[in-house]
Amino acid sequence: MLRGANDSSFVFLDGLRGLAALFVVRHHARWLLWEGMAEGYNLHPEQYSAAGRVLVRALSVFRFGHEAVIFFFVLSGFVIHFGYAKKLHAQGAAARFDGAGYLLRRARRLYPPLVFAMAVTFALDRFGTAMGFPIYTAQTPYPVINGAIHPHHDVATAVGNLAFLMQSWVPCWGTDGPLWSLHFEWWFYMLYPALWWLSRRSVALAGGCVAALFALSLRAGGWPLPGIAGRAVPEIFTALLMWSLGALLADVVAGRTRLPLAWLAAGTPLLLVLPLVRQDHGWITDTLYAFGFTGLLALCLRLRTRGLPLHWLERLKPLGDISYTLYITHFPILVALSGWLMSRAPGASLPRHFGWVLAGSLVTITFAYGAHFLVEKPFLSRARVRVP
Repeated sequence: MLRGANDSSFVFLDGLRGLAALFVVRHHARWLLWEGMAEGYNLHPEQYSAAGRVLVRALSVFRFGHEAVIFFFVLSGFVIHFGYAKKLHAQGAAARFDGAGYLLRRARRLYPPLVFAMAVTFALDRFGTAMGFPIYTAQTPYPVINGAIHPHHDVATAVGNLAFLMQSWVPCWGTDGPLWSLHFEWWFYMLYPALWWLSRRSVALAGGCVAALFALSLRAGGWPLPGIAGRAVPEIFTALLMWSLGALLADVVAGRTRLPLAWLAAGTPLLLVLPLVRQDHGWITDTLYAFGFTGLLALCLRLRTRGLPLHWLERLKPLGDISYTLYITHFPILVALSGWLMSRAPGASLPRHFGWVLAGSLVTITFAYGAHFLVEKPFLSRARVRVP
């Protein structure tokens, strides 16, 4: 185990998680509360001031919201596995998995905010529809928005979302599109006991099995399950590799493998190279980003254990604490605000300035902060290590 690597030294991870959630919020706010590039700025750049044009280019970094979700997957793998990795390192084959307790902790972590977010989404969607906001009926002048927002509120969709089958068996609930990632996260949790069993025998064995499943999953036609299930199952195993990279990092930090932390940290430059050479969201690209984020976490852990203070990240812990609630409640709020803005503008156009992007972000953060104390904090064990 790395010298100095203890639970208290991981507080900076809360800050990183909070920054990632804020990045996703800004990504969606930029998309929903500003006229955009292709359907706005590129058509009339001369109508922007010099400062405005600089700001447009500077804020284009927030187009990488999808990649921020990949960071969540990697970080989740590290956090879930680290405590177990320490036990496996200390106890070896004598270690036991607390299956019932594990499932209860996962359910308490995910379900209260999810149910709350679904209720908020339903209320806002119904309100916006009743007010005639064009965004709820795909009648905006923005094809990307029209193609992405199609609210579903039927019972089957509600049950499917509560079973974490969104975007595979059923659509995401209402306008809460970011719920798609919970489908993967939940099934990572469900597969983890099997990964733990393999890891107890060998870190290499667990890694090899995940890599084999990743390779097989890329051949979607090779799975025996028909129809939509046949498409959903391979995706889980494809994405599992990203989550498992975080678990591998946990094994390194816990001292279960001699793999140098510096080797994992060497993947960090991918985060600088990939935005320049790849713009797609395919599984290969996403996995490369996961290697990059694993490298970033490894680099931070290496610097932290060598005494470099990361106090600026630790100060962002409150943002990390509310990040889950923020992530699953922000989108329907932004959709409602976008619909209101378009309903009061000539031609249902969105603003050409970024004032509403900032305002919308502040509204969602404020809302999530209050909701956190209602539907998240009361259900979290005080004994649990306060990491993401």
